[in-house]
Amino acid sequence: MVPFTRLDRYVLREMLIPLGIGTGAVVLMLIGNLLFQYAPWFFSYGVPLVAVLQMTLSYTPYLLVLSLPVGTAVGTALTVNRLARDSELTVLRMAGISLRRTFAPLLLMGMILSGLNYWLNERVVPPAMQEFNRLRNRMFLLAPVSNFTSNAVLKVQNYAVVIGIAQKQGNKVFLEDVVMLERRRPNEWLLILAPKGTYRDGVWELETPTLHYYQADGQVVDVQKTPRVVINLQVALQDFFSAPTPEEQTRAQLGEQIVRNREMGLDTRTLEVSYHLKVAVPIACFVLALCSPVLSFRLSRAGGFVGVLLSIVLVFVFWNTLLVAQLLGNQGVLPPLISAWLPNLLFGAGGFYLLTRSE
Repeated sequence: MVPFTRLDRYVLREMLIPLGIGTGAVVLMLIGNLLFQYAPWFFSYGVPLVAVLQMTLSYTPYLLVLSLPVGTAVGTALTVNRLARDSELTVLRMAGISLRRTFAPLLLMGMILSGLNYWLNERVVPPAMQEFNRLRNRMFLLAPVSNFTSNAVLKVQNYAVVIGIAQKQGNKVFLEDVVMLERRRPNEWLLILAPKGTYRDGVWELETPTLHYYQADGQVVDVQKTPRVVINLQVALQDFFSAPTPEEQTRAQLGEQIVRNREMGLDTRTLEVSYHLKVAVPIACFVLALCSPVLSFRLSRAGGFVGVLLSIVLVFVFWNTLLVAQLLGNQGVLPPLISAWLPNLLFGAGGFYLLTRSE
């Protein structure tokens, strides 16, 4: 009887090559799509090849997060397909080794890849996406850039700011419908409402603002109207016109943004879905490592190409299910938590059921 430790090493060794090929192929395909998307801009603005390579490398960690679940499905499907076609699975079962035990190293690899994917998504992707956006903005600096925005939300020091309209002219920003909430002392707040104002070099000038002073119990203790208020509060000009994307933030930072937006009465459904996806997408590696081997085993007699075809179809169905669930979550049809985890729950339950029946 083959020792289990040797069996584990053997199965994992069989998986490594198709895992690497599957993941690498998807990454290269997505990089090609990225370059095709930006190609007109590269040629129009004469972007140097080195800059294009830097931009591509910065975007690659994000693509790797999306590709690892695909590579997991390809690796596990081809491994089981090869073992079944060569009758090795039959020999192992005749020796008393169950399918669960045979597939155990594949599930272990799925767990490891899920952990790696989560680490990439939390530690590597946010700074890499920040660098990608910085390079993109720098490359296309001469392109028309929006200098107008509405409903801008800023959080700076002890201030929360909501701006109805912000329009940039030179290095000065003209503001309309400004709401500034200052936390002065614990549970004491100053609310400033101004119809107009400007911002320049760290100086906010608000015209004819109304000041509401709130005490700890939520009661308004004073209301004042003054011709002008000047506040020294440094922010970057781009903060008015762009907010960090979920890909540029860690899960904790995204959670803080959700809390801030809730306090200001803004809709946070899309951000909440992205928040839960930061865990759900990495866990997809484990879920596909559970589903793919069982399906590949059941269809192994159909031929060697079935493993490849099966993994492609499985990933296609999984990602489209995820996209539909994400859309339903963004539209409020499903709760954000359910929309992010629904594909994992469905495919995980299906894989477990098929594994139980296959025994």
